[in-house]
Amino acid sequence: MKKALKIIGNVVMVAALAFVIKKLFDMDISISQFRDGKVLAALVICLVIQTVIIICSCYPWLVFTRSLSGRKIPYSAAMPVYTQSNLYKYLPGNVFQYVGRNQLAADMDISHVDVACATVLDVLFCVFWTAVISVGLLGSRISGLISKYWFSLLIDGAAAIAIVAFIIFIISLKFKEKFKAYISRYSKAFAKENRPMLLRGVFYYLIQNIVSAVMYFLCLWLIVPQADLSDLIALTGAFMFAWIIGFVTPGAPGGIGIREGVMLFVCGDNFSDRIVLFVLVMRIGSVIADVAAFLIGKIYAGKKANSKQPSAVRK
Repeated sequence: MKKALKIIGNVVMVAALAFVIKKLFDMDISISQFRDGKVLAALVICLVIQTVIIICSCYPWLVFTRSLSGRKIPYSAAMPVYTQSNLYKYLPGNVFQYVGRNQLAADMDISHVDVACATVLDVLFCVFWTAVISVGLLGSRISGLISKYWFSLLIDGAAAIAIVAFIIFIISLKFKEKFKAYISRYSKAFAKENRPMLLRGVFYYLIQNIVSAVMYFLCLWLIVPQADLSDLIALTGAFMFAWIIGFVTPGAPGGIGIREGVMLFVCGDNFSDRIVLFVLVMRIGSVIADVAAFLIGKIYAGKKANSKQPSAVRK
């Protein structure tokens, strides 16, 4: 079974890399856009920080997985799975990056339900803290965005809640005893003595979003020098808020087209050309960072595997 899953995982990984290449070609990148030293600097900043963020973002998911499974899963086992599954977001459907994380369940012989529930918690807190930071940065301008997108957010949010509630209802009926057992076990994960570890996972995304906001602000300052301080702060919040809209909107993986729209709505047409360039640079940096994190995960996993082999075997 594990061998079959590994083969499937490799096939999906190759397909994901093919879609990554396709995405880069679809961006219609012009080399002339990067002759400006500031634009190139923004790309490098985005690439480096995003790579670090992706590698570190395994941590909260791992914390939730440890808490729900009751197992001390090493970071060395989770990080390569996380960075590889992160590439699957380029596959059509925009859900395979979450399904791919369940490879950890097969690798560590833990319940797939534990890993899936940990992924749900991971996504919920990621969205929550992104919303908190973006609203704080947008200030009074958030009211205009909410009035424009409230219906879409309401419908998509209600649909997501209804789907999750329906799935839980069906599972609770069909697997009543197992469902009760999981609820009982998960309640222990939220016990007082386990809360400090859970809180580390919960608040990780607050720190990550602060780092991301600083990165976006700095890149905006480099690419859109015409904007004043208040505009730069608002544009940073708009870029982050647009991620939420793109995340919950079906058919818009990565918020393609949405980020430009939200940012232009916030600042008008004052810096339209530079904003489009900024979004392009962030996308290019993000895609390359995803690939870089994947390669680092592969190298890391290979070194860990070699270190576990007896010296005689390595010779």
